[in-house]
Amino acid sequence: MSNAEFLLLAALFAVHLLADFYLQPQSWIKNRQRRLGSIALVAHSLVHSGGYLLVLLWWNHNYGWGWHFGPALLATTALGLSHYLIDLTKSYAKNSTGVFLLDQLLHAVMILLVWGYYCDGFTALQSAWQQFYQPAYLAVLLAYLWVLKPSSVLIQLLLQSWHSALPNQQAPQTLPAAGHHIGMLERVLILTFVLLEEYAGIGFLLAAKSVFRFGDLTRSSETKLTEYVLLGTLLSVSLSFLPALILKLWL
Repeated sequence: MSNAEFLLLAALFAVHLLADFYLQPQSWIKNRQRRLGSIALVAHSLVHSGGYLLVLLWWNHNYGWGWHFGPALLATTALGLSHYLIDLTKSYAKNSTGVFLLDQLLHAVMILLVWGYYCDGFTALQSAWQQFYQPAYLAVLLAYLWVLKPSSVLIQLLLQSWHSALPNQQAPQTLPAAGHHIGMLERVLILTFVLLEEYAGIGFLLAAKSVFRFGDLTRSSETKLTEYVLLGTLLSVSLSFLPALILKLWL
């Protein structure tokens, strides 16, 4: 992938982010519930189309075919129309994290397809895929997958025998599965910090977690809960360090 091709891809994604999150008033979002009768949805798609057209014409002039409007108009139409249809379909679904991520994924796929077509018949897309499809990148992906659900299951199994030894006390008011998700985010951050060799970030993360947990643990009349939390934290850190160190040694 050349620098010019990467620049076009980055510019197209920048247009998407600006038009989707910064140039869309809240009133337009509410108006989209009218679905096919939504003027705001049409306006939103036109904002996207205008941004894409400017970027494509600018790239043509500097790196491509000069001021050729035909390919730029064709690509802009594909992106603008697909954005309208994707958002129209989204308006029939209930707002949720899954719907949001699917919506953004579909927009990203369309941008990649148009970008690949625009850059000499998908050769840029094939080149980008070949660069990604390397053992090092796949190993990093595997490490991130490991520190999420598999590590959570392993920690739960390792702590199972100690969990039954905790004193019976009224359960505190906590968010459902909050500890599970906090642990996953913690391990992702630790893995990232180790790979970037930003070890101070790990210290800051653990210190911040200790500060927030200090009040709960000091108010506990039993030391068992403190030991249980400390075991869980150390296991979480260890299971994050292990794949990171293996990666660094291997790479």
